[in-house]
Amino acid sequence: MATCYGGQSKLKESEIVDMTRIIDDSAFALILRFAGFNQELSLHPEEFFKKQIQEIETYVGRYQPEERGLRAIKWIEQFADGYRKAWNKEVVASEVLEHKCPDCPLQSENVSGHCEIHDQWMELLQKYVADEISSQEYIENTLSLLAAHKEDLRVKLSTLALQPSSAG
Repeated sequence: MATCYGGQSKLKESEIVDMTRIIDDSAFALILRFAGFNQELSLHPEEFFKKQIQEIETYVGRYQPEERGLRAIKWIEQFADGYRKAWNKEVVASEVLEHKCPDCPLQSENVSGHCEIHDQWMELLQKYVADEISSQEYIENTLSLLAAHKEDLRVKLSTLALQPSSAG
C-alpha cells in the first residue's frame, strides 16, 4: 500500500479495477464505451498514485518539516487535476492500442491489427492525447468518421447476416 498525505491507498499492487469508474474525463469515458470496453483494463491506478506521491515528496522535500503538510496540500490544489488528466490520457491511449472493438463488423477474428475505422480513430485519439484537438473536436471528428463509414458498416452487417453460421 502507498502512504500519501491524505491517508493510505486501499488498492493492492495486483488489484485490477474498472477504469471507467476512475477515469473522470467525459471524452475518455466515451472512448472506452465507443471501443466496447466491457472488460476491466489491466493498468493499475496504484502506478498513478505512486508517481503522484513521488512528485509531492520531491516538491515538499525543499521545505522545513513543519511546512510540508501545508505545502503538500497546496501542490495538490495546484497540480493534481492536471496530473490526473495527463495520466488519464496515458492510460486510455495505451489500453486502446492493445484492443480491438469486440463488435467490429469490418474486422475478421483471425486477422491481426485493426480495421480502417479503428486506425483512423486511433489517429484522432493520438491528436486528442497530444492536445492537438479539443474534446469537442475529438468527439465531432469521431462522429464524422462513423458517419462516413456508415454505409460500409451497414453493407458488411447485412452480408454477415446472410452468411450461414459456423456454430452448427
